[in-house]
Amino acid sequence: MKNEKYIDWHTHTVYSDGLDSPDTVVRNSKLEGVESLAITDHDILAGYWEALPEAKKWHIELVPGVEVSTSVYHILGLGVDPNNAGFNQFLEHVQGLQAKVCEQRMEKLQAADYPITMEKLRTAFPKSRLGKYNVYLAMMQDEACVDMMQCAYPDLGPKETFRALFGTKGIAGKIENKHFARAREAIDQIHKAGGIAIVAHPFKQAATPEALDSLLKHGLDGLEIQPNYGKDNNPFLEYAKTKQLLVTYGSDHHGSMDGRPLLRRGENLLDTEAFFARKEMYA
Repeated sequence: MKNEKYIDWHTHTVYSDGLDSPDTVVRNSKLEGVESLAITDHDILAGYWEALPEAKKWHIELVPGVEVSTSVYHILGLGVDPNNAGFNQFLEHVQGLQAKVCEQRMEKLQAADYPITMEKLRTAFPKSRLGKYNVYLAMMQDEACVDMMQCAYPDLGPKETFRALFGTKGIAGKIENKHFARAREAIDQIHKAGGIAIVAHPFKQAATPEALDSLLKHGLDGLEIQPNYGKDNNPFLEYAKTKQLLVTYGSDHHGSMDGRPLLRRGENLLDTEAFFARKEMYA
């Protein structure tokens, strides 16, 4: 018999660049009709542990998950062992690499006289994996930075100001010396932790489905479909069928302001038992 459940296996919390607490994501997902949820913060598993008691209270399955930042692709690790020491060390390593990227962004901002520092960033986000959106949110909490942004972009709202600062042509958008783990390393580490490696939102990072062939050579298990993006998914869904890859569904929800709502019951039904039977390969 099938063990089909409505899933949302790609969500973020305050432990990376999301705006909601893990408990809030659990409750809101339950109220949307989701039966199986994965909190997949960037490069950190802390949100899973915090959400676990709330998930038990609301009778929603909570899948241990993480989104690993690599040089080109973001790789979801689903069903990983959250207690795996080697995997947690790897995630700490990736967090450190991302912190170096943040430092470079702040150097560019400081050169433009924005008084943002790593101390201010870590004060604002003492337990979070740090990324560029965290830098921006820390700036929004700093009065001097707010004054400068309002003077520089008086007609822009918060979302537009973020793009102006951190977009491709923004002051802190282009970083010359990025530090990233390799995709093959992320896939290998996910497998060593007993998890399944899925490329997140492939339509955002792969020019064509065939560009994913290189990841298949390194053991990628499948790809993600994001129903919020409709037809953008179609070529990659066909590719997954042709290559006999696993398929997951996720919202990539970061909070109420990001335009990517949590999934409701619809194009997100998955036989979770059959999916995780694949884990036997990495046991």
